[in-house]
Amino acid sequence: MVKTNIPFYLSLAGIAGIVFFLALERVFPFRRMTLLPWQRWLINFSLSFCNLLIVDQGFVILLQRTSLFTELFHLDLFGRLGLNSFSRVILTIVILDLAMYVWHRLNHAIPFLWRFHRVHHSDREVDVTTASRFHFGEVTLGAMINYALMLSLGASIWEVRIFKVIFVFMTQLTHSNIRIAKPQEDIFWLVFVSPSMHRIHHSDIRCETDSNYGTIFSVWDRLFRTIVSGVNAKKLHFGLKEFEKPQELTWPRLITMPLKPVERKK
Repeated sequence: MVKTNIPFYLSLAGIAGIVFFLALERVFPFRRMTLLPWQRWLINFSLSFCNLLIVDQGFVILLQRTSLFTELFHLDLFGRLGLNSFSRVILTIVILDLAMYVWHRLNHAIPFLWRFHRVHHSDREVDVTTASRFHFGEVTLGAMINYALMLSLGASIWEVRIFKVIFVFMTQLTHSNIRIAKPQEDIFWLVFVSPSMHRIHHSDIRCETDSNYGTIFSVWDRLFRTIVSGVNAKKLHFGLKEFEKPQELTWPRLITMPLKPVERKK
């Protein structure tokens, strides 16, 4: 049976990634931050710590020990197909990344899910710490979907670890406020999600927010026609128009944000 409770490895990779990209942001910044970073960082890291305690240390362990959930989804498709190790790793990465694309898109399309996901989009600046800014409600629901899919595939602990480390790294990369030469980023964008591609997703203009959903591979946005390009990222205004006031973006307000009615401005 697959085990997904690997907070030590993810925490280690996450901390290393944050330190790495924060350093790059200092040396090669894409745009100048207009808000005090420490205020945002404190909120974003505290949300991440909350998710670590509630989801990684608690909820996922509970799922693993729930025999009905395990029996229902433990299909072991990889085992039935007799795939070799290399094929299993590649398919795990591709299938789970596609699942995360679909999940991300649903978070924008379904009002109930958007109530939670808008915590992430409410950040008025975008840097590597934004990759940690998620409501524990969204992370919990995502963990259930992830765990069910991993059980269905029959992915091993190492296959899951490889995917998770890549996923965390790409999430941090695409949110990072780092400057990459346009020719190199354009080439990177052909296969993978780049920082400039994901910055458009954090625009406060709804048609741009509802685009560029991918995390690792850009092919999903191309395939399902949700890709938007040709936007001057330096002129983007990040955040949500309905949550622009600083007093609406405190830690207590973010935790209770899902309780507020859904109102999406164009």
